[in-house]
Amino acid sequence: MNKSMLTVVFATPFFILLSGPAKAFECPQHFAAAQAAVDKVSADMQGMGEMMDRQDMALVHALLDDAKALLTAARHNHERPQGPYDHARAIAKADSAQGYATAADVLHFHYMEQQ
Repeated sequence: MNKSMLTVVFATPFFILLSGPAKAFECPQHFAAAQAAVDKVSADMQGMGEMMDRQDMALVHALLDDAKALLTAARHNHERPQGPYDHARAIAKADSAQGYATAADVLHFHYMEQQ
């Protein structure tokens, strides 16, 4: 083996070890984005009980509740990690929470347009 090949072989595990903690620091940005999406929909839903059909309102709240549950689960994975896998799951759950909140927002405005 030449020197450059040995350098790559010995340096790769070092960089892999360094990348694990860096992923942990990405979690808070994903949490913040998801929380902002949840907060936006929650604020938009204030006072809508009289303007929207009760069944439609329940469906929007169901999506919003799913988003909140996923965000809670994401924070749990981040706070009690067993390794990089848990941070990856935390990011995936936070991104899913943001997706559910976005879906709730889209559904809310769809129902409002029908009124």
